[in-house]
Amino acid sequence: MTPSALYYKLLNLSNIHANPSSLEEILAIRSSDAIHAWGHKYLVSRNPKLSEHMDNKTFEAHLKSTGPYLEFNPCEIHAITVDEHQRTSVIHMSYFLRPAKSDETVEQDLIWTLKFTDDEDVDKILIKESVEFVDAAASSRIGEIVRGIHGDVREDVRGGITLRGY
Repeated sequence: MTPSALYYKLLNLSNIHANPSSLEEILAIRSSDAIHAWGHKYLVSRNPKLSEHMDNKTFEAHLKSTGPYLEFNPCEIHAITVDEHQRTSVIHMSYFLRPAKSDETVEQDLIWTLKFTDDEDVDKILIKESVEFVDAAASSRIGEIVRGIHGDVREDVRGGITLRGY
């Protein structure tokens, strides 16, 4: 059985989200009211810099604020599962992150859950929600290296890079 156009659209958006060619590309596949958040609930409850839900403007600022601290190597997508009926996908992947001015690369093995808009026109479907489940130990290690080189990260920085002691 050939997958549907909807399946291919959700799979394509998931692949682009996991490995965008630019900041502009990842923002272009998000609906105007999309939100970004982090999971796991216990981790988020104990780390205020993971607790806010981000609109697109705040998500863009987050991505820009971490950029000066990290160098991104090619990622590896391990699996993508698409549910057409619920218009969701789950991405298991790894980012290989190297803190700027460091020789150490840390594998951030993570899970993304994505929800998509309900547009009937498949070509108009976009991401309406992204939730990022990070490896707290990897994030903590990245943050430790960054702080060792650069001192504390700026106050506006959010995400796993801010974690300590996991």
